[in-house]
Amino acid sequence: MKSLWMSALLVSACTSEPIVLPSPSPPPPWGAPISGGTMLVTRDGRYAVIADPDRDRILAVELASERVVTQIALEPGDEPGRVIEDGSGRLHVALRRGGAFISLDNPTATFTRRAVCAEPRGLAAELDVIHVACTSGELVTFPAAGGEAIRRVQLDRDLRDVVTVGGQLVVSRFRSAELLALDANGAVASRTAPPVVKRRSSEATPIDAIPAVAWRTIALADGTLAITHQRQAPGITTQPGGYSEDNCAGRPSQAALTIIPPNGEPQAVHPRHVGALPVDIAARADGGLAILYASGDFIAVLSPASLRDRDRDEEENCPDDAPDAAFTNTQLGIPTAIAYAPNNDLLAYYPELPALVVHAGTASHTIVLPGPTGYDSGRALFHRQTGSGLACASCHPEAREDGLVWDFQDIGPRRTQSLSGGILARAPYHWTGDMTDLSMLLDNVFMLRMGGGAITNSARQSLGAWLDRIPAAAPVVGDPLAVERGRALFDSTEVGCADCHSGAIYSNSRTFNVGTGQFLKVPSLLGLATRAPYLHDGCAATLLDRFGWCGGGDQHGRTSQLSADQLADLVAFLDSL
Repeated sequence: MKSLWMSALLVSACTSEPIVLPSPSPPPPWGAPISGGTMLVTRDGRYAVIADPDRDRILAVELASERVVTQIALEPGDEPGRVIEDGSGRLHVALRRGGAFISLDNPTATFTRRAVCAEPRGLAAELDVIHVACTSGELVTFPAAGGEAIRRVQLDRDLRDVVTVGGQLVVSRFRSAELLALDANGAVASRTAPPVVKRRSSEATPIDAIPAVAWRTIALADGTLAITHQRQAPGITTQPGGYSEDNCAGRPSQAALTIIPPNGEPQAVHPRHVGALPVDIAARADGGLAILYASGDFIAVLSPASLRDRDRDEEENCPDDAPDAAFTNTQLGIPTAIAYAPNNDLLAYYPELPALVVHAGTASHTIVLPGPTGYDSGRALFHRQTGSGLACASCHPEAREDGLVWDFQDIGPRRTQSLSGGILARAPYHWTGDMTDLSMLLDNVFMLRMGGGAITNSARQSLGAWLDRIPAAAPVVGDPLAVERGRALFDSTEVGCADCHSGAIYSNSRTFNVGTGQFLKVPSLLGLATRAPYLHDGCAATLLDRFGWCGGGDQHGRTSQLSADQLADLVAFLDSL
């Protein structure tokens, strides 16, 4: 670069034309959205097993020798996620975009691959079976030793983790942070969720901070459930020009921890750190916990006594109580997974180097892992905490959305939009299409509203390319005949859906007033099945509700003449996109 600059300087001295140096090209997009829960230490303490979604591989590190004993190359785009160990020492890894999970008889063995569903997320071992939770709402059970599925049950969509507690299966839902306890037949026996807490704002009346985005749910040895999640306060984000007030209680999104003792009520734990994106949690042998905040490379350690300190309604929520211990290492990039060894060493995985850091008491050391370094400035920007206590991923976890409607003082209620599924083809941006490109969106939302500060040119150029790699949520395909009947209705001139929802992303990117009183941009329909609620203000709880009172009537497609069966077919088609 220095020689290029000198050459340009010499040429400019001999000519009257200005010399414009080319901008350095941004690095190629790298890395998956940060999700946590991609590492475990085997029960005997011998191995750390790492699912590396950024390089589509699995590593097994022998901790005594600090040697990589297994490296499994997966198919490009598999994006390995949750890792579990069953009672016989077999390991199982969900392939989040590979539609499968793999099983190894031990960390050094070859693996078998079994198809399961479009987006497997959670895994749990119970006796001699493995349960797999899918975004589509399927919970699929397999023999742990191998073989085809022996049970499939359909639950609510947007499933995340599955754990076993006292012989009962409990499944979490990602965006709502709801927990579903199942009976022996796989039916929902009860539902619970982290508690709503009160937060102060500039308003005289405290507002509700509601549970959302359950990043990680685990079961402790005594049967206690621990959920690291967020609390969103949609009523706080109203003032023009910014999302945050001066105090922590005025932040629209806050990291949270909820514990549910056996046969007890959910209890909100007093926060001891105000970072964003609590993507992972690890349990220590004595009942203590470690929480990984990916937005700022921070790991907080809480003792069992700290877990008994309850959240205090209406507090400032800037905790004056520090964690019992904290770890950070800004030189290694963003950590994405943590796990405890049986001897209470805390392990943290840093994918960018890549490296495994072992914290043994107050000492720590780094195990450098094989593989090329990886970094994407757009990905880093997306997960970076801003002055308002938010990261982009706070409201757009995994580049999708939190399922909430936010109350903006200047524009009214607005449903969070998904960013996945081909963002570069969807300009102009925002609900009304008033942002011509992503750079303008960054200036308005990230810098102004979120208090994000300056953005490097590399990050500005790289963000769109990184987001564009992330596919929309997988479709939910039911009865193929119903889907085809729905497709015919969608494409028909009588119904007219395809007049606006056209092309590869099912949007012509124009703005219309479809009976809602506002000119709004035609959204993409990709990944629609798991994006409830619907419409710009979230007034439709389901896709079928979209054809009811809040959908704009026959100004929004001509559907009033359709029968109940035809509407069901149309919904089946929309689910399949």
